[in-house]
Amino acid sequence: MNPRQLEQALELSNIRTSLVAYRDAAQKSKWYIRFFVPGLDGRYNPGVAVVSSSKVDKLIDALNKAYKKMELLEEEKYTGEFSEDFVLRGEVSDTLSVKVSSKKSYILFWSYKKIKLHFLVSSKTNTFSRSFDSNDVKAAINILSSAENLAAKLISQL
Repeated sequence: MNPRQLEQALELSNIRTSLVAYRDAAQKSKWYIRFFVPGLDGRYNPGVAVVSSSKVDKLIDALNKAYKKMELLEEEKYTGEFSEDFVLRGEVSDTLSVKVSSKKSYILFWSYKKIKLHFLVSSKTNTFSRSFDSNDVKAAINILSSAENLAAKLISQL
Protein backbone atom coordinates (compact mmCIF):
# COMPACT_ATOMS: atom_id res chain seq x y z
CA MET A 1 0.00 0.00 0.00
CA ASN A 2 1.11 3.51 -0.70
CA PRO A 3 2.45 5.07 2.56
CA ARG A 4 0.72 8.34 1.63
CA GLN A 5 -2.67 6.59 1.35
CA LEU A 6 -5.09 5.10 3.88
CA GLU A 7 -8.24 3.13 3.12
CA GLN A 8 -11.25 2.45 5.35
CA ALA A 9 -14.07 0.06 4.47
CA LEU A 10 -17.59 1.50 4.63
CA GLU A 11 -20.33 -0.87 5.79
CA LEU A 12 -22.83 -0.61 2.93
CA SER A 13 -24.90 -3.71 2.28
CA ASN A 14 -24.68 -5.46 -1.09
CA ILE A 15 -21.74 -3.46 -2.44
CA ARG A 16 -18.11 -3.28 -1.38
CA THR A 17 -17.35 0.36 -0.57
CA SER A 18 -14.29 2.09 0.81
CA LEU A 19 -13.11 5.58 1.58
CA VAL A 20 -9.57 6.34 0.40
CA ALA A 21 -7.63 9.31 1.79
CA TYR A 22 -4.25 10.26 0.35
CA ARG A 23 -1.69 12.97 -0.21
CA ASP A 24 -0.85 13.82 -3.81
CA ALA A 25 2.60 14.71 -5.16
CA ALA A 26 2.17 18.31 -3.96
CA GLN A 27 1.34 16.98 -0.44
CA LYS A 28 -2.30 18.11 -0.75
CA SER A 29 -4.75 15.97 1.19
CA LYS A 30 -7.56 14.44 -0.87
CA TRP A 31 -10.13 11.66 -0.58
CA TYR A 32 -12.67 9.70 -2.59
CA ILE A 33 -15.17 6.87 -2.22
CA ARG A 34 -14.74 3.69 -4.26
CA PHE A 35 -17.59 1.29 -5.06
CA PHE A 36 -16.42 -2.18 -6.13
CA VAL A 37 -18.51 -5.01 -7.59
CA PRO A 38 -16.61 -8.19 -8.40
CA GLY A 39 -17.28 -9.94 -11.69
CA LEU A 40 -19.45 -13.03 -11.69
CA ASP A 41 -16.34 -15.18 -11.92
CA GLY A 42 -12.73 -14.88 -13.10
CA ARG A 43 -13.78 -14.24 -16.70
CA TYR A 44 -15.33 -10.85 -15.90
CA ASN A 45 -13.57 -7.63 -14.97
CA PRO A 46 -14.93 -6.08 -11.77
CA GLY A 47 -17.00 -2.93 -11.85
CA VAL A 48 -15.32 -0.01 -10.07
CA ALA A 49 -16.76 3.47 -9.56
CA VAL A 50 -14.81 6.29 -7.96
CA VAL A 51 -16.70 9.28 -6.54
CA SER A 52 -14.44 12.22 -5.73
CA SER A 53 -14.96 14.15 -2.52
CA SER A 54 -16.39 17.06 -4.51
CA LYS A 55 -19.19 14.83 -5.88
CA VAL A 56 -20.18 12.97 -2.69
CA ASP A 57 -22.76 15.59 -1.65
CA LYS A 58 -24.39 15.34 -5.08
CA LEU A 59 -24.61 11.55 -4.68
CA ILE A 60 -26.12 11.93 -1.18
CA ASP A 61 -28.71 14.43 -2.49
CA ALA A 62 -29.66 12.01 -5.27
CA LEU A 63 -29.97 9.14 -2.78
CA ASN A 64 -32.21 11.30 -0.56
CA LYS A 65 -34.48 12.05 -3.53
CA ALA A 66 -34.51 8.37 -4.48
CA TYR A 67 -35.39 7.39 -0.89
CA LYS A 68 -38.33 9.83 -0.88
CA LYS A 69 -39.51 8.39 -4.19
CA MET A 70 -39.29 4.87 -2.75
CA GLU A 71 -41.45 5.95 0.21
CA LEU A 72 -44.04 7.46 -2.15
CA LEU A 73 -44.11 4.30 -4.25
CA GLU A 74 -44.68 2.22 -1.11
CA GLU A 75 -47.75 4.32 -0.27
CA GLU A 76 -49.24 4.38 -3.79
CA LYS A 77 -51.75 1.85 -4.95
CA TYR A 78 -50.22 1.83 -8.43
CA THR A 79 -49.05 -1.71 -9.18
CA GLY A 80 -47.58 -1.29 -12.66
CA GLU A 81 -43.89 -1.08 -13.47
CA PHE A 82 -41.93 2.08 -12.75
CA SER A 83 -38.30 3.13 -13.27
CA GLU A 84 -36.57 6.48 -12.76
CA ASP A 85 -32.91 7.46 -12.99
CA PHE A 86 -31.54 9.53 -10.11
CA VAL A 87 -27.85 9.54 -11.09
CA LEU A 88 -26.76 9.19 -14.71
CA ARG A 89 -23.35 7.91 -15.73
CA GLY A 90 -20.92 10.80 -15.70
CA GLU A 91 -22.74 12.93 -13.11
CA VAL A 92 -20.79 11.70 -10.08
CA SER A 93 -18.63 9.00 -11.69
CA ASP A 94 -18.01 7.76 -15.22
CA THR A 95 -18.98 4.21 -14.22
CA LEU A 96 -21.85 4.71 -11.73
CA SER A 97 -25.56 5.26 -12.19
CA VAL A 98 -28.44 4.98 -9.71
CA LYS A 99 -32.10 4.26 -10.40
CA VAL A 100 -35.27 3.29 -8.55
CA SER A 101 -37.62 0.66 -9.90
CA SER A 102 -40.92 -0.81 -8.86
CA LYS A 103 -42.60 -3.87 -10.26
CA LYS A 104 -45.26 -6.35 -9.33
CA SER A 105 -43.96 -9.71 -8.11
CA TYR A 106 -45.80 -12.89 -7.26
CA ILE A 107 -45.56 -15.64 -4.65
CA LEU A 108 -48.01 -18.41 -5.45
CA PHE A 109 -51.36 -16.58 -5.59
CA TRP A 110 -50.30 -13.35 -3.89
CA SER A 111 -48.82 -10.31 -5.55
CA TYR A 112 -46.78 -7.55 -3.98
CA LYS A 113 -44.82 -4.47 -5.02
CA LYS A 114 -41.06 -4.86 -5.18
CA ILE A 115 -39.40 -1.43 -4.87
CA LYS A 116 -35.61 -1.29 -5.13
CA LEU A 117 -32.81 1.20 -5.63
CA HIS A 118 -30.15 -0.08 -8.04
CA PHE A 119 -26.49 0.89 -8.02
CA LEU A 120 -25.22 0.14 -11.53
CA VAL A 121 -21.42 -0.09 -11.64
CA SER A 122 -19.66 -0.66 -14.94
CA SER A 123 -16.43 -2.29 -15.96
CA LYS A 124 -14.97 -1.97 -19.45
CA THR A 125 -17.20 -4.77 -20.71
CA ASN A 126 -20.13 -5.24 -18.28
CA THR A 127 -22.48 -3.40 -15.96
CA PHE A 128 -23.27 -4.95 -12.59
CA SER A 129 -26.33 -4.07 -10.51
CA ARG A 130 -26.67 -4.16 -6.74
CA SER A 131 -30.11 -3.67 -5.22
CA PHE A 132 -31.11 -1.92 -2.01
CA ASP A 133 -34.42 -1.72 -0.20
CA SER A 134 -35.47 1.54 1.47
CA ASN A 135 -33.85 0.63 4.82
CA ASP A 136 -30.54 -0.06 3.07
CA VAL A 137 -30.78 3.26 1.21
CA LYS A 138 -31.32 5.18 4.45
CA ALA A 139 -28.31 3.41 6.01
CA ALA A 140 -26.19 4.22 2.93
CA ILE A 141 -27.16 7.90 3.16
CA ASN A 142 -26.11 8.00 6.83
CA ILE A 143 -22.79 6.27 6.13
CA LEU A 144 -21.95 8.44 3.13
CA SER A 145 -22.93 11.58 5.09
CA SER A 146 -20.24 10.76 7.65
CA ALA A 147 -17.56 10.21 4.98
CA GLU A 148 -16.07 13.71 5.20
CA ASN A 149 -15.46 13.39 8.96
CA LEU A 150 -13.94 9.93 8.49
CA ALA A 151 -11.73 11.28 5.70
CA ALA A 152 -10.48 14.05 8.01
CA LYS A 153 -9.52 11.43 10.62
CA LEU A 154 -7.68 9.34 8.03
CA ILE A 155 -5.90 12.38 6.61
CA SER A 156 -4.70 13.32 10.11
CA GLN A 157 -2.99 9.90 10.27
CA LEU A 158 -1.06 10.36 7.02
